[in-house]
Amino acid sequence: MLKKFLRFVLPSTVAFAFTGLYSIVDGYFVGNNVGDDGLAAINVAYPLVALINAVGTGIGMGGAVMLSIARGRGDSAAEKRYLGNTLVTLLAASVFMTALLIAVHGYLIDAFGAEGRVNDFADTYIFVLAAFAAVQIFSTGCVPLLRNFGASFGAMAAMAAGFVTNIILDWLLVQHIPKGIFGAALATGLGQVVTVLPCLIYLVVKVKKLGKGVFKVRPRETLDILRVGASPFGSLLCPQVIVVILNKFLFDYGSSLHVAAYSVIMYVYCVDLLLLQGVGDGAQPLISFVKGEGDRASALKLRNYAYVTSLLLAGAGCLVLCLMREIIPEVFGAGEFASAESARILPLFAVSALFTAVGKVTASYYYSMDRNFGAYLIVYGEVAVILILVLILPPTFGIDGVWWSQPLAQAIIALISAALLADMYLRRNRYPDRPEYYREGGRALPAGERDGQSGDCGV
Repeated sequence: MLKKFLRFVLPSTVAFAFTGLYSIVDGYFVGNNVGDDGLAAINVAYPLVALINAVGTGIGMGGAVMLSIARGRGDSAAEKRYLGNTLVTLLAASVFMTALLIAVHGYLIDAFGAEGRVNDFADTYIFVLAAFAAVQIFSTGCVPLLRNFGASFGAMAAMAAGFVTNIILDWLLVQHIPKGIFGAALATGLGQVVTVLPCLIYLVVKVKKLGKGVFKVRPRETLDILRVGASPFGSLLCPQVIVVILNKFLFDYGSSLHVAAYSVIMYVYCVDLLLLQGVGDGAQPLISFVKGEGDRASALKLRNYAYVTSLLLAGAGCLVLCLMREIIPEVFGAGEFASAESARILPLFAVSALFTAVGKVTASYYYSMDRNFGAYLIVYGEVAVILILVLILPPTFGIDGVWWSQPLAQAIIALISAALLADMYLRRNRYPDRPEYYREGGRALPAGERDGQSGDCGV
C-alpha cells in the first residue's frame, strides 16, 4: 500500500509545487524589473487569482471524490454521472467567474487597501488573469479528475509544461521586451493554456471510453459535487483570504513596505502550503476508493502515511526557509527594509508549517471520506480565528501582533484537528457495533444493505 500511496502522492505534491512556483516566477521577474510596488501589487491581487483556482479545484475535487467513491462501490452509472456533472459545472463556473471578475475586480482591489502605483499594478494584473479565468478553472478542475482516473503523472506533466511556458514568457514579456505587470499576468495565463490542453484531451478520450450517459446532468449529483468541493475550495481560498486580512492590517499598522515584506514571505511560504495540500489531495483518490469499498483499516493507514509525509515535508521546508531567510529577499529584488523585515519574520512562518501540516491532512482526509462537517470546521475555522486574533493582538503589540496572528491561528487549528480525530476515535471505540453509512443516490444506506454485502465502512 505504501508504494501505491507514493505513486499517487509524489506527482500530486510536485504538481501543487508547480502551482506555487507560478507566483514565485512572477515575483522574481517583477521584483527585479518593477520593484517593491510590483511585489506588493501581486500580493494584493493574488487572492483573486486564488479565487479562480479555488473554484476550479473545488469543483474538480468534489467530482473526483464522488466518482471515486462510486467506483469503489462498483457503481459505474454514478461514476459516469459525476464525471459529466463535474465538467458541466466547470463550464458554468468559467462563464460566471469571467463575467464577475471583469465587472468588479477594480472595486475589490480598492477594498483590499492598496493605493497609488500598487493599486494600478494590481488592477492590471487581475484584469488580464480574469480574461483567462475559464482556462484556469478548467486546468485546476481537470487535474483532480486525472488523478482519480490513475493519471497522476500525466497531471504532473501537464502542470510542468505550463510552468516551463510561464518561465519562458516571463523572461520574454517582463525582462526582455519588457511589459512589466501586464507581461507577468499574460505569461501566467498562457502557461495555464498549455496545462489545460493535454488534460482536456485525456478527459475526452476517457468520456468516450465510459460510453453513453456521461453527461446525464442531475441536480442531486451537482449538489453532491458542490457539497464536497466546498472544503477543497476553502483550502485554497482561505489562505488568500487571510492574505487580504493581513495585508489590510499591515497597511494599517505599518506601510506598503511591510506588505512587500509579506509578499516575499508568501512567495516561498505558499509553496510549503501547496506541498502539504498536495499530500492530502494526492492521497484522496485512494482514500475515497477504499471508502466506497468499506475498508476502514486501509483508509486509516493511508491517512497516517499522509500525516508522516506532510510533517516530514514541513520540517524540511522549515529548515530550508530558516537557513535561507537572508538570501530569499535578495532573490526577489526586495528593498532594504522589506528584506530585513521578511528575514526577521520568515522563521516564524516556517515553523508554523508544522501545525499547518496537521490541519491540511485532517481536512483532506475528512472531505475524501465525504465527512464534510469536520473539513468545514478546519478549513473555514482558520479565517474566523485569524479575524479574532488580528482584532486582539495588533492594538497591544503593534506590527508584531499582525505577524503573530497567522502562526497562532494555525496552531489553534492544529489543536482543533487533533480534537476532532480524538473524538472520532473515542466514538468508534465506545460504539463498536454502531452501523456506518454509505451515500447512494442522495440516500444514506447501512453498509450491510449495499449490494447485499456486509461490513463496516466507518473510518
